Amino acid sequence: MKTIETITSNSYTNVELSFASLVIAAGGAGKSSALAVKKQHQAACSPFPLKVIAIDTDKTGFNEFDFAIDIAQTQETVSAMVANPQKYGRACRAIVENHPQLLDFETLGHGARTNRPITQSSFEVYEDLIQKEMREAIHSLLRQGQCRRIIPVVLASLGGGTGSAAAVLLLDIFMDPLKKSQIVIGLPSDLVARPVLFCVDPYSHMLTQTNDVAPDWILANAYSSRCELAEYEKAGKGYEYVFHVGLGNDSGAIFSTIEQACEINGQLCWEWMAGYSRFKARAVDGLDFTKNTSRYVGDDIPENDIPKEFHPPYAAAID
Repeated sequence: MKTIETITSNSYTNVELSFASLVIAAGGAGKSSALAVKKQHQAACSPFPLKVIAIDTDKTGFNEFDFAIDIAQTQETVSAMVANPQKYGRACRAIVENHPQLLDFETLGHGARTNRPITQSSFEVYEDLIQKEMREAIHSLLRQGQCRRIIPVVLASLGGGTGSAAAVLLLDIFMDPLKKSQIVIGLPSDLVARPVLFCVDPYSHMLTQTNDVAPDWILANAYSSRCELAEYEKAGKGYEYVFHVGLGNDSGAIFSTIEQACEINGQLCWEWMAGYSRFKARAVDGLDFTKNTSRYVGDDIPENDIPKEFHPPYAAAID
């Protein structure tokens, strides 16, 4: 088995290398999607190096993954935020100053629950832990087998409080030079590729909600995520590819259960990774060329095209 030192030595460049996948499951839907990926990978006798890392404010099911990052706020972290909000980032400061009701420990103990700011504050509080676990997962991949390139693949729902925020925050980690440098310390800077996102869109799931509040929160999360991801695209710092499952279309939403959507999302992710070499060879002169010369800027975000007077009662009230 190759050690990290051997992998990164000059002599190792003469060895034929391949890619490896670091699958990052964010939130509940992300974890469900990732389990489908693991099942397919094991059934195919593990044809390429793969590690799956879960990151969530709810640690349910963490034992199913190779690595797990528990970013649930605790009484200690809440007390530290309140005592010194300036020590942390903008999300923590904004919550302490403007939304202290979100810091109720009884609420925080049950995950983000469609509330994106809770996840944003958790990423600021646990920034060092997140970087450390990502670094260890990358080193574990290198020990598992020979690889020239590690592709981070994020699985999430754009409707949940953890997944919708983490899809953006994880992108920021891999595309910010300073943050990325913390997870590839001692390794080639180009070892980790631009990340890819496989996301479950929440439109059909939103229609199944029976209370008056949840649909607005779910749609608001999806809208916020897509707008923020579009801003990264405009700056040339977006995901390499974004694959959507369950996206609404002209004929209406796709009415699948969240479990079905996650299973499909995981299978789609697996098929893409298993056929990555063939996909990339065909994409270079087509999809990649189009993507690099005319990047996505969010023009197709559905809410932008619906006049307010036609918004259904469950539509998010966003100006």
